[in-house]
Amino acid sequence: MSQVHRRGPTKPQMNITPLIDVVFLLIIFFMLVNRIVAEETVDMIVPEVANPKTYKLGEVEKIVVNVAPSPDRRGDNPLEFDGEPRYVKVGQLRFGLDDLAGITDALNRAKARNPELEVNLRADAALYFETVQPIMSAITDAKIGRINLVAYLPDQGPMAGSGGSGGTEQ
Repeated sequence: MSQVHRRGPTKPQMNITPLIDVVFLLIIFFMLVNRIVAEETVDMIVPEVANPKTYKLGEVEKIVVNVAPSPDRRGDNPLEFDGEPRYVKVGQLRFGLDDLAGITDALNRAKARNPELEVNLRADAALYFETVQPIMSAITDAKIGRINLVAYLPDQGPMAGSGGSGGTEQ
């Protein structure tokens, strides 16, 4: 019998509570990261910049507005399609092209939460400007002070291996 413990020697025990806490926090982290990344994953080819005067985006509150093209592209050239967008995504919200008031309202709600809000506007390279311009007007109607047009730098776009551009967005 041990003189320290009257019931006998103690047996080692493992407390897994801290491990469960860490796993729970990792699950929450990856769920949040997935939601943030999902906002910027509309499949499109944004225009290539010929003479870039870009800057790295800092830690500013932003919302991503995607003007999404048709998913059915013809032939080997990804720019071969009718040039008409199919829908607009503001963050996670999806709008029709004719719902400019809804787009403005969604941006107004986001701006009410953060007055310093910036917009990252992503539009496919093959879209006609006259189809993107009303979306830009809806953004300015929401009194957003800064619109960042997202483009790929030369040789850094999604088609870098096929003579186009491929890589990171600026």
